[in-house]
Amino acid sequence: MRQIVVLPSFERLAKKLSPADKEQLIESLEKFNNFILSGDAPVGLGFKKINHNKYEFRAGLRLRVVVKAEDNTYYLVLVGNHDDVKRYLRKYR
Repeated sequence: MRQIVVLPSFERLAKKLSPADKEQLIESLEKFNNFILSGDAPVGLGFKKINHNKYEFRAGLRLRVVVKAEDNTYYLVLVGNHDDVKRYLRKYR
């Protein structure tokens, strides 16, 4: 069974978002959850592999969510802009 785990780093970053960004994040997390359950990625989600076991998907025009996959568990690691994702990838290759 697949599961999604929210890491404390993700929660910290999500709390700092504006109300409009939080709303977009909630919508995209619902889409991601449906994708995990069904296996069909919606077109607007933009789910793609960015590293060995790391993926990203869109949470609006400028927000991205980084997910780390291990077996059947998906860890929500980071929510931020494109530069935040690049910085994360340089640090955790």
